[in-house]
Amino acid sequence: MKDILNLKHIYLIVLLLACTSCNSNKRKIKLKNDNWQKIKTIRLDQVLLKAKNIEEIHQQFIKYPQLYQNFYANMIRAGKKEDVLVSKLPSSVKSNLKNFVNDSIIRSFLFEIHKVFPDFKNFRIEIAKGLNRCENIFKYQYPKEKIGTFFSLFNADVHEFDSIIWIGLDMYLGADNKVTKLLPNESLPQYIKEKMDKKYIVSDVLFGHLMTHHYQYLGDDLLSKAISYGKIAYLMGLVLPDEQIENKFRYSKKELDWCQKNEKYIWQYIIDNELLYEKNPKKINYFFSPGPFTKNFGQDSPSNIGIWLGSRIIEDFANNSKLNIQEILKEKNIQKLLSSYD
Repeated sequence: MKDILNLKHIYLIVLLLACTSCNSNKRKIKLKNDNWQKIKTIRLDQVLLKAKNIEEIHQQFIKYPQLYQNFYANMIRAGKKEDVLVSKLPSSVKSNLKNFVNDSIIRSFLFEIHKVFPDFKNFRIEIAKGLNRCENIFKYQYPKEKIGTFFSLFNADVHEFDSIIWIGLDMYLGADNKVTKLLPNESLPQYIKEKMDKKYIVSDVLFGHLMTHHYQYLGDDLLSKAISYGKIAYLMGLVLPDEQIENKFRYSKKELDWCQKNEKYIWQYIIDNELLYEKNPKKINYFFSPGPFTKNFGQDSPSNIGIWLGSRIIEDFANNSKLNIQEILKEKNIQKLLSSYD
């Protein structure tokens, strides 16, 4: 009789695990089609390095007017936006661009980018697959069969211009790269340098894309903001199933471990300081802002712990729910979303 009871107990455990697995498998996103293989990479950083003259640079950059304007006016600060959107560049603009690309320091930066990123194939493949899974979830198509890389003079990482996702490769050279080390901390704080790692490229691209097109506003209070970000983090897990969890938050393994070990302490602090429904940005924004750590939680804490907390709420809700992906994303009842969170 005891053996029969044990067998029943084992059967129930297996059944529960199977049901959980069914829910998980039901939400696995397959690649929609083979279109992801068609996505190509535009290497404007290499255009700057290899072009024979300024006219060649102009002819390549003018194909992407939004990026070109921002590059010229906001990144390298060489002049006004309207200066470059002409068929033939004025001599003054040519001179500005020539001085920039021929500068010995700038060329050393461009050579270093080429050294670290001789090709972009592996990143392109993972980004393309992630975008394809987005298409499968939201039933739309990424408008261009292109992604692009460029040199931002350490002013931009991932942005969408001209309906194309652009990656500033200078922002991913690595904390120990000789170029990164040369940059003064007044221009680029040390905590930013420490995160200038190419392992974050794929996650940064998909996080930026999801935030731009699929962020769901639920409110201005801390809890609502955390859940809104949590849904984006949940989507990140679906569209990048093979990505390391810590990369999706721009964390190291040590920083993710800190969050997991201090989860209850974070909530206790929020409750004790009556921040759960607080809407004053000055009192809650530090939970969602980049930085060397999260204020009031010590220097061992990572930044953006509000995003991580939101991800835990949505993760538990999804794991304990039979809802499909669209139903999970559409759920806006905060109390219902919290119902499974322990």
